[in-house]
Amino acid sequence: MNRSNQGTATLVQGVIYASVVTGNLMVLAHFHGVGQSLPYQVLAMLSAALSYLVLRRFDLTIPWNPGRPGSIGNAIFWSWLGLVGTFLFLAYLTKFSEYFSRRVLILWFLSTPVLLWLIHALVMLFLRRFLPTVSARRSAVVVFANETARQLARNLARSENYRLVGFFDDRDVDRIGGPMEDTPYLGKARNVAQYVRDHDIEVVFVVLPDDGGKRAAVVMDELGDTTASVYYVPDFLIFNLLEATVQEIEGIPVLQVSETPFYGADGILKQLFDFAFSLGVLIALSPLLLLVAAAVKLTSPGPVFFKQKRYGLGGQRFWVYKFRSMYVGDDAQRQQQQATKDDPRVTPVGRFIRRTSIDELPQFLNVLKGDMSVVGPRPHSVAHNEQYRKEVKRYMARHKVKPGLTGWAQVNGLRGETANLERMEERIRYDLEYIRNWSPMLDIKIIFMTVLMIFRDENAY
Repeated sequence: MNRSNQGTATLVQGVIYASVVTGNLMVLAHFHGVGQSLPYQVLAMLSAALSYLVLRRFDLTIPWNPGRPGSIGNAIFWSWLGLVGTFLFLAYLTKFSEYFSRRVLILWFLSTPVLLWLIHALVMLFLRRFLPTVSARRSAVVVFANETARQLARNLARSENYRLVGFFDDRDVDRIGGPMEDTPYLGKARNVAQYVRDHDIEVVFVVLPDDGGKRAAVVMDELGDTTASVYYVPDFLIFNLLEATVQEIEGIPVLQVSETPFYGADGILKQLFDFAFSLGVLIALSPLLLLVAAAVKLTSPGPVFFKQKRYGLGGQRFWVYKFRSMYVGDDAQRQQQQATKDDPRVTPVGRFIRRTSIDELPQFLNVLKGDMSVVGPRPHSVAHNEQYRKEVKRYMARHKVKPGLTGWAQVNGLRGETANLERMEERIRYDLEYIRNWSPMLDIKIIFMTVLMIFRDENAY
């Protein structure tokens, strides 16, 4: 599917999902006599916007397979659960919860995923009944055998969309180590076009052969005389080494190696969420913040806040704020050292607020200033940045987004001290994975995971 078609499909799916979510709410509110009230109209607009942004990427035209690990059905369920949590949190912060009927909300929360599944079932039924050629599995062959082709064959064998018929290669089957994943050998590459015509093959995957692209170009020229869809499959090794994805810029296909996900509507959504969430937390926790500030000031000499230069978006430096958790007076070199277990620099109050992550709460001020985000790669000290950018590949790619109070690496057990290079490399892998796979629901998931791990994280000291 080309880029314009993908955009249209995403738009249509988003509108369908938003219509189901919002329509269900308004129908339930109408039957309970509250459909015309302002709070429900506001909630309807908010739910339409968020459900469009979050759910639009889920394809209505392929099997969802709920219950199967990694399936769309499971992803839909968890995404809706995240949306429910967002609605409840916003209602709590704004104190709007008293304006809503608990019966309406509970029915809405429980019935919406059922309706989403029903809409998908109806779409699939329509496709099978009236457009069977669109929904049927497409016959496919692979041309040229190598490790990339074997991985492709494994994936196609598990796919709901393709039926792998066999493969072609100029070498005999015994020279390539036998059939690929139990897929029959169909002959030489020069015979593929004739085979496709004789057997009505719908899709041909031409893999870059080990000895270069000229042979692949010849095969694709010959396939121009068939009606098959043709896909050219580059060597996966390049994708794996660069961790790249295919994009299109002004009509030219490119490999995207490093890019920020926060452009356009997604960037606006991220900033609005950061501002609203941070402001709500600071207001809700203001009594706690005042109490901690007093405890820090009264139990050890020195300022309430500790500030340090960190690298932010685009590699620009900014001051990060924390509640002071260490004794003052250490030299600059010791101040750059990461905290260790039973670190003598940490005050008694500091030990508690570090253990519970309370020392990080002033960074919500950094979020309001625009220097940080609620979720993103954790900012490192300038000294550590200068060290690890030379030792860890693609280290600076983490600065394509704003640093966060919490991040994907931290909720996966990589919070705190990085005692060796391998641990830092693992942290960076998680940071880059977050950037590549960002979505609003991933942010919400990380926030929930952070709250759950605060009191059981052994790496916090």
